[in-house]
Amino acid sequence: MRAFLDAESLTVSGLRTSIGVSRPTADDVLATLLDQGFVRAAVEQPNGERSAGRPARHYEVDAEAFNVVGVDIGAHKVAVVICDLRGNTLSVRRRSVDPNLGPAGRIGAAARLMETSVRQSGTSWDRVRSVGCGITGTVTHGSEVKDIRNLPAGRDLDVYSLPGFDTIDVVAEVSARFKREVLIANDIHLAAVAEQWQGAATEARDLVYMHAGRRIGSALVIDGRIHNGRHGLAASVGAMKILGWPEAMANLDRQCRRLAGSTAAKATGEEVLALFEAAAAGNDTAVRTVDRVAEALALGASALVHAVDPDLVVLGGGLSRSGDVLAGPFQRHFAETALDAPEIRLSLLGDESVALGAARMALEDLEARMLAVPA
Repeated sequence: MRAFLDAESLTVSGLRTSIGVSRPTADDVLATLLDQGFVRAAVEQPNGERSAGRPARHYEVDAEAFNVVGVDIGAHKVAVVICDLRGNTLSVRRRSVDPNLGPAGRIGAAARLMETSVRQSGTSWDRVRSVGCGITGTVTHGSEVKDIRNLPAGRDLDVYSLPGFDTIDVVAEVSARFKREVLIANDIHLAAVAEQWQGAATEARDLVYMHAGRRIGSALVIDGRIHNGRHGLAASVGAMKILGWPEAMANLDRQCRRLAGSTAAKATGEEVLALFEAAAAGNDTAVRTVDRVAEALALGASALVHAVDPDLVVLGGGLSRSGDVLAGPFQRHFAETALDAPEIRLSLLGDESVALGAARMALEDLEARMLAVPA
Protein backbone atom coordinates (compact mmCIF):
# COMPACT_ATOMS: atom_id res chain seq x y z
CA MET A 1 0.00 0.00 0.00
CA ARG A 2 2.85 2.39 0.84
CA ALA A 3 4.49 1.61 -2.49
CA PHE A 4 1.33 2.49 -4.41
CA LEU A 5 0.80 5.67 -2.39
CA ASP A 6 4.36 6.78 -3.15
CA ALA A 7 4.08 6.14 -6.90
CA GLU A 8 1.80 7.50 -9.61
CA SER A 9 1.31 3.94 -10.83
CA LEU A 10 3.12 0.60 -10.74
CA THR A 11 3.42 -2.51 -12.87
CA VAL A 12 3.69 -5.90 -11.19
CA SER A 13 7.45 -5.74 -11.81
CA GLY A 14 7.58 -2.27 -10.30
CA LEU A 15 5.68 -3.47 -7.25
CA ARG A 16 8.02 -6.43 -6.91
CA THR A 17 11.05 -4.14 -6.99
CA SER A 18 9.53 -1.65 -4.54
CA ILE A 19 8.71 -4.19 -1.83
CA GLY A 20 11.45 -6.76 -2.53
CA VAL A 21 9.43 -9.91 -3.13
CA SER A 22 9.18 -12.63 -5.76
CA ARG A 23 6.96 -12.35 -8.81
CA PRO A 24 4.33 -14.79 -7.47
CA THR A 25 4.19 -12.89 -4.17
CA ALA A 26 3.82 -9.58 -6.03
CA ASP A 27 0.96 -11.11 -8.04
CA ASP A 28 -0.74 -12.21 -4.81
CA VAL A 29 -0.26 -8.78 -3.19
CA LEU A 30 -1.73 -7.04 -6.23
CA ALA A 31 -4.70 -9.43 -6.32
CA THR A 32 -5.41 -8.70 -2.65
CA LEU A 33 -5.25 -4.92 -3.14
CA LEU A 34 -7.49 -5.15 -6.20
CA ASP A 35 -9.99 -7.25 -4.24
CA GLN A 36 -9.97 -4.73 -1.38
CA GLY A 37 -10.65 -1.91 -3.82
CA PHE A 38 -7.45 -0.11 -2.90
CA VAL A 39 -5.97 -0.19 -6.43
CA ARG A 40 -7.37 -0.37 -9.94
CA ALA A 41 -6.04 -0.67 -13.46
CA ALA A 42 -4.53 2.69 -14.39
CA VAL A 43 -6.83 4.89 -16.45
CA GLU A 44 -3.89 6.03 -18.60
CA GLN A 45 -0.45 4.60 -19.29
CA PRO A 46 2.46 6.83 -18.17
CA ASN A 47 3.46 9.33 -20.84
CA GLY A 48 6.27 8.34 -23.10
CA GLU A 49 6.36 4.64 -22.21
CA ARG A 50 7.24 2.36 -25.11
CA SER A 51 7.95 -1.36 -25.31
CA ALA A 52 8.76 -3.78 -28.12
CA GLY A 53 6.06 -6.24 -27.12
CA ARG A 54 2.82 -6.01 -25.24
CA PRO A 55 3.06 -3.10 -22.74
CA ALA A 56 3.02 -3.98 -19.08
CA ARG A 57 -0.21 -3.11 -17.37
CA HIS A 58 -0.08 -0.32 -14.80
CA TYR A 59 -2.07 -0.10 -11.60
CA GLU A 60 -2.83 2.91 -9.44
CA VAL A 61 -4.45 3.84 -6.17
CA ASP A 62 -8.22 4.15 -6.50
CA ALA A 63 -8.07 7.50 -4.74
CA GLU A 64 -11.74 8.38 -5.26
CA ALA A 65 -12.82 5.34 -3.24
CA PHE A 66 -11.21 6.77 -0.09
CA ASN A 67 -12.43 10.22 0.91
CA VAL A 68 -11.75 12.47 3.88
CA VAL A 69 -13.70 15.48 5.11
CA GLY A 70 -12.29 18.64 6.66
CA VAL A 71 -14.63 20.96 8.57
CA ASP A 72 -14.12 24.48 9.89
CA ILE A 73 -16.40 25.58 12.74
CA GLY A 74 -15.65 29.27 13.07
CA ALA A 75 -17.14 32.37 14.63
CA HIS A 76 -18.80 33.69 11.47
CA LYS A 77 -18.88 30.70 9.13
CA VAL A 78 -18.72 26.96 8.75
CA ALA A 79 -16.86 25.40 5.83
CA VAL A 80 -16.38 21.89 4.45
CA VAL A 81 -13.70 20.47 2.15
CA ILE A 82 -13.79 16.91 0.76
CA CYS A 83 -10.58 15.36 -0.58
CA ASP A 84 -9.66 11.98 -2.03
CA LEU A 85 -6.77 9.79 -0.93
CA ARG A 86 -4.35 11.72 -3.15
CA GLY A 87 -5.36 15.01 -1.54
CA ASN A 88 -7.29 16.19 -4.60
CA THR A 89 -10.13 18.52 -3.62
CA LEU A 90 -13.53 17.15 -4.64
CA SER A 91 -15.80 19.73 -3.01
CA VAL A 92 -15.57 23.07 -1.18
CA ARG A 93 -18.55 24.67 0.53
CA ARG A 94 -19.06 27.39 3.11
CA ARG A 95 -21.98 28.99 4.90
CA SER A 96 -22.24 32.08 7.10
CA VAL A 97 -23.51 31.65 10.66
CA ASP A 98 -24.65 34.05 13.37
CA PRO A 99 -21.60 34.91 15.56
CA ASN A 100 -23.83 34.61 18.65
CA LEU A 101 -24.97 31.08 17.78
CA GLY A 102 -24.56 28.53 20.58
CA PRO A 103 -22.77 25.14 20.34
CA ALA A 104 -25.80 23.08 19.27
CA GLY A 105 -26.76 25.44 16.45
CA ARG A 106 -23.20 25.96 15.27
CA ILE A 107 -22.27 22.27 15.28
CA GLY A 108 -25.61 21.47 13.64
CA ALA A 109 -24.95 23.97 10.85
CA ALA A 110 -21.58 22.34 10.19
CA ALA A 111 -23.13 18.85 10.19
CA ARG A 112 -25.83 19.89 7.71
CA LEU A 113 -23.28 21.49 5.42
CA MET A 114 -21.16 18.34 5.58
CA GLU A 115 -24.15 16.16 4.69
CA THR A 116 -25.01 18.43 1.76
CA SER A 117 -21.40 18.46 0.57
CA VAL A 118 -21.12 14.67 0.60
CA ARG A 119 -24.45 14.23 -1.16
CA GLN A 120 -23.75 16.77 -3.89
CA SER A 121 -20.07 15.97 -4.46
CA GLY A 122 -20.74 12.65 -6.14
CA THR A 123 -19.21 10.63 -3.31
CA SER A 124 -21.02 8.65 -0.60
CA TRP A 125 -20.79 8.19 3.16
CA ASP A 126 -19.29 4.71 2.84
CA ARG A 127 -16.31 6.30 1.06
CA VAL A 128 -15.70 8.84 3.83
CA ARG A 129 -13.02 7.20 5.98
CA SER A 130 -11.94 10.06 8.27
CA VAL A 131 -13.24 13.47 9.40
CA GLY A 132 -11.16 16.32 10.82
CA CYS A 133 -12.49 19.52 12.33
CA GLY A 134 -10.91 22.87 13.20
CA ILE A 135 -12.54 24.88 15.99
CA THR A 136 -11.81 28.41 17.14
CA GLY A 137 -10.35 28.68 20.62
CA THR A 138 -9.55 25.01 21.25
CA VAL A 139 -6.26 23.57 22.43
CA THR A 140 -5.56 19.86 22.12
CA HIS A 141 -3.41 17.52 24.16
CA GLY A 142 -3.72 14.01 22.78
CA SER A 143 -7.43 13.19 22.92
CA GLU A 144 -8.13 16.01 25.38
CA VAL A 145 -9.65 19.21 24.02
CA LYS A 146 -10.00 22.38 26.10
CA ASP A 147 -11.40 25.82 25.48
CA ILE A 148 -8.67 28.46 25.80
CA ARG A 149 -10.80 30.51 28.22
CA ASN A 150 -10.59 27.71 30.78
CA LEU A 151 -6.81 28.08 31.07
CA PRO A 152 -5.31 30.22 33.88
CA ALA A 153 -4.52 33.27 31.72
CA GLY A 154 -7.32 32.79 29.21
CA ARG A 155 -10.18 34.56 30.96
CA ASP A 156 -9.76 37.75 28.92
CA LEU A 157 -9.50 35.96 25.58
CA ASP A 158 -13.20 35.77 24.70
CA VAL A 159 -12.45 36.87 21.15
CA TYR A 160 -10.55 33.61 20.62
CA SER A 161 -13.40 31.28 21.58
CA LEU A 162 -16.89 30.39 20.45
CA PRO A 163 -19.95 31.12 22.63
CA GLY A 164 -20.67 28.21 24.96
CA PHE A 165 -17.87 25.95 23.79
CA ASP A 166 -16.06 26.31 27.12
CA THR A 167 -18.90 24.41 28.83
CA ILE A 168 -19.17 21.34 26.54
CA ASP A 169 -17.17 18.22 25.71
CA VAL A 170 -16.22 19.36 22.21
CA VAL A 171 -15.12 15.97 20.86
CA ALA A 172 -18.19 14.16 22.19
CA GLU A 173 -20.66 16.80 20.97
CA VAL A 174 -19.18 17.12 17.49
CA SER A 175 -18.77 13.34 17.04
CA ALA A 176 -22.37 12.72 18.16
CA ARG A 177 -23.79 15.30 15.74
CA PHE A 178 -21.56 14.16 12.88
CA LYS A 179 -22.45 10.50 13.67
CA ARG A 180 -18.81 9.39 13.57
CA GLU A 181 -15.55 9.90 15.44
CA VAL A 182 -14.06 13.28 14.61
CA LEU A 183 -10.50 14.55 15.04
CA ILE A 184 -10.43 18.03 16.60
CA ALA A 185 -7.66 20.65 16.41
CA ASN A 186 -7.16 24.39 16.76
CA ASP A 187 -8.26 26.19 13.62
CA ILE A 188 -5.19 28.39 13.22
CA HIS A 189 -2.88 25.41 13.59
CA LEU A 190 -4.79 23.75 10.77
CA ALA A 191 -4.54 26.86 8.58
CA ALA A 192 -0.75 26.60 8.96
CA VAL A 193 -0.94 22.92 7.99
CA ALA A 194 -2.83 23.88 4.84
CA GLU A 195 -0.25 26.52 3.88
CA GLN A 196 2.56 24.00 4.23
CA TRP A 197 0.57 21.39 2.28
CA GLN A 198 -0.93 23.32 -0.61
CA GLY A 199 -0.36 27.02 0.02
CA ALA A 200 2.46 29.56 0.15
CA ALA A 201 4.90 27.40 2.14
CA THR A 202 5.03 24.07 0.33
CA GLU A 203 8.85 24.05 0.22
CA ALA A 204 9.39 25.35 3.77
CA ARG A 205 10.34 22.92 6.54
CA ASP A 206 10.12 25.48 9.36
CA LEU A 207 7.32 28.03 9.21
CA VAL A 208 5.79 30.77 11.35
CA TYR A 209 2.16 31.34 10.40
CA MET A 210 0.43 34.56 11.44
CA HIS A 211 -3.35 34.76 11.19
CA ALA A 212 -5.03 38.15 10.78
CA GLY A 213 -8.81 37.94 10.65
CA ARG A 214 -11.55 38.70 13.15
CA ARG A 215 -8.85 37.80 15.64
CA ILE A 216 -5.06 37.51 15.57
CA GLY A 217 -3.40 34.14 16.01
CA SER A 218 -0.26 32.20 15.19
CA ALA A 219 1.10 28.70 14.64
CA LEU A 220 4.40 26.91 14.12
CA VAL A 221 5.39 24.25 11.61
CA ILE A 222 8.72 22.63 12.50
CA ASP A 223 10.42 20.05 10.28
CA GLY A 224 7.33 19.90 8.10
CA ARG A 225 4.83 19.19 10.88
CA ILE A 226 2.63 21.35 13.07
CA HIS A 227 4.24 21.93 16.46
CA ASN A 228 1.60 21.65 19.18
CA GLY A 229 3.90 21.63 22.20
CA ARG A 230 3.35 19.97 25.56
CA HIS A 231 -0.33 20.90 25.92
CA GLY A 232 -1.26 22.15 22.45
CA LEU A 233 -0.33 25.71 23.35
CA ALA A 234 2.71 26.22 21.13
CA ALA A 235 2.76 29.66 19.44
CA SER A 236 0.00 31.02 21.72
CA VAL A 237 1.82 34.31 22.15
CA GLY A 238 -1.49 36.16 21.86
CA ALA A 239 -2.09 35.32 25.53
CA MET A 240 0.87 37.59 26.40
CA LYS A 241 -0.91 40.82 27.27
CA ILE A 242 2.22 42.86 26.58
CA LEU A 243 1.66 42.27 22.84
CA GLY A 244 -1.75 43.94 23.00
CA TRP A 245 -3.53 41.68 20.52
CA PRO A 246 -7.02 41.85 22.12
CA GLU A 247 -6.74 45.64 22.46
CA ALA A 248 -5.66 46.06 18.84
CA MET A 249 -8.58 43.98 17.61
CA ALA A 250 -11.06 45.74 19.92
CA ASN A 251 -9.87 49.08 18.53
CA LEU A 252 -10.23 47.74 14.99
CA ASP A 253 -13.82 46.68 15.70
CA ARG A 254 -14.61 50.01 17.33
CA GLN A 255 -13.20 52.08 14.45
CA CYS A 256 -14.98 49.93 11.86
CA ARG A 257 -18.33 50.61 13.54
CA ARG A 258 -17.49 54.27 13.96
CA LEU A 259 -16.63 54.66 10.28
CA ALA A 260 -19.88 52.93 9.31
CA GLY A 261 -21.97 54.86 11.83
CA SER A 262 -23.10 51.54 13.32
CA THR A 263 -24.50 51.07 16.83
CA ALA A 264 -24.25 47.26 16.68
CA ALA A 265 -22.22 45.36 19.26
CA LYS A 266 -19.78 44.01 16.65
CA ALA A 267 -18.58 45.17 13.25
CA THR A 268 -19.72 43.20 10.23
CA GLY A 269 -17.38 41.79 7.59
CA GLU A 270 -18.48 44.54 5.21
CA GLU A 271 -17.60 47.21 7.79
CA VAL A 272 -14.13 45.71 8.32
CA LEU A 273 -13.60 45.69 4.56
CA ALA A 274 -14.73 49.32 4.35
CA LEU A 275 -12.13 50.37 6.93
CA PHE A 276 -9.33 48.67 4.99
CA GLU A 277 -10.54 50.34 1.81
CA ALA A 278 -10.47 53.67 3.65
CA ALA A 279 -6.90 52.95 4.79
CA ALA A 280 -5.91 52.20 1.20
CA ALA A 281 -7.41 55.57 0.23
CA GLY A 282 -5.33 57.35 2.90
CA ASN A 283 -7.91 57.98 5.64
CA ASP A 284 -5.76 58.90 8.67
CA THR A 285 -7.87 57.14 11.31
CA ALA A 286 -8.12 53.99 9.22
CA VAL A 287 -4.38 54.02 8.50
CA ARG A 288 -3.57 54.33 12.22
CA THR A 289 -6.03 51.55 13.08
CA VAL A 290 -4.53 49.13 10.56
CA ASP A 291 -1.03 50.11 11.66
CA ARG A 292 -1.86 49.25 15.27
CA VAL A 293 -3.02 45.78 14.22
CA ALA A 294 0.07 45.33 12.04
CA GLU A 295 2.39 46.35 14.87
CA ALA A 296 0.79 43.95 17.36
CA LEU A 297 0.95 41.15 14.79
CA ALA A 298 4.59 41.91 13.94
CA LEU A 299 5.66 41.82 17.60
CA GLY A 300 4.20 38.33 17.97
CA ALA A 301 5.79 37.19 14.73
CA SER A 302 9.16 38.55 15.85
CA ALA A 303 8.96 36.64 19.14
CA LEU A 304 8.25 33.38 17.32
CA VAL A 305 10.88 34.00 14.66
CA HIS A 306 13.57 34.58 17.27
CA ALA A 307 12.52 31.37 19.03
CA VAL A 308 12.63 29.01 16.03
CA ASP A 309 14.51 30.87 13.22
CA PRO A 310 12.15 29.60 10.46
CA ASP A 311 12.54 29.47 6.69
CA LEU A 312 9.46 31.58 6.11
CA VAL A 313 6.70 33.70 7.65
CA VAL A 314 3.23 33.40 6.09
CA LEU A 315 0.61 36.07 6.73
CA GLY A 316 -2.87 34.58 6.37
CA GLY A 317 -6.46 35.13 7.46
CA GLY A 318 -9.14 37.33 5.95
CA LEU A 319 -7.33 40.62 6.56
CA SER A 320 -4.24 39.40 4.69
CA ARG A 321 -6.25 39.61 1.48
CA SER A 322 -6.04 43.40 1.75
CA GLY A 323 -2.51 42.97 0.36
CA ASP A 324 -0.07 45.80 1.04
CA VAL A 325 -2.61 47.69 3.18
CA LEU A 326 -1.77 45.26 6.02
CA ALA A 327 1.36 43.55 4.68
CA GLY A 328 3.23 46.84 4.21
CA PRO A 329 3.08 48.06 7.84
CA PHE A 330 3.46 44.49 9.09
CA GLN A 331 6.74 44.12 7.18
CA ARG A 332 7.94 47.51 8.41
CA HIS A 333 7.28 46.78 12.07
CA PHE A 334 8.64 43.25 11.72
CA ALA A 335 11.90 44.52 10.20
CA GLU A 336 12.33 46.89 13.16
CA THR A 337 12.42 43.98 15.65
CA ALA A 338 13.74 40.90 13.81
CA LEU A 339 17.50 40.30 13.87
CA ASP A 340 17.57 38.54 10.51
CA ALA A 341 14.08 38.64 9.07
CA PRO A 342 13.07 35.67 6.89
CA GLU A 343 10.96 36.06 3.78
CA ILE A 344 7.33 37.04 4.34
CA ARG A 345 4.63 35.71 2.02
CA LEU A 346 0.91 36.28 1.84
CA SER A 347 -1.35 33.23 2.03
CA LEU A 348 -2.39 31.65 -1.26
CA LEU A 349 -5.47 30.06 0.29
CA GLY A 350 -8.92 31.51 0.81
CA ASP A 351 -11.53 31.20 3.54
CA GLU A 352 -11.36 27.42 3.32
CA SER A 353 -7.77 27.14 4.62
CA VAL A 354 -8.87 25.77 8.02
CA ALA A 355 -11.14 23.16 6.44
CA LEU A 356 -8.35 22.22 4.03
CA GLY A 357 -5.94 21.79 6.95
CA ALA A 358 -8.57 19.67 8.72
CA ALA A 359 -8.83 17.49 5.61
CA ARG A 360 -5.05 17.07 5.67
CA MET A 361 -5.24 16.00 9.32
CA ALA A 362 -7.95 13.48 8.43
CA LEU A 363 -5.89 12.22 5.49
CA GLU A 364 -2.85 11.62 7.70
CA ASP A 365 -5.08 9.75 10.15
CA LEU A 366 -6.50 7.61 7.35
CA GLU A 367 -3.07 6.77 5.94
CA ALA A 368 -1.76 5.85 9.40
CA ARG A 369 -4.64 3.46 9.96
CA MET A 370 -4.40 1.97 6.47
CA LEU A 371 -0.67 1.35 6.81
CA ALA A 372 -0.72 0.10 10.41
CA VAL A 373 0.68 -3.41 10.82
CA PRO A 374 -1.66 -5.57 12.95
CA ALA A 375 -0.12 -6.79 16.21
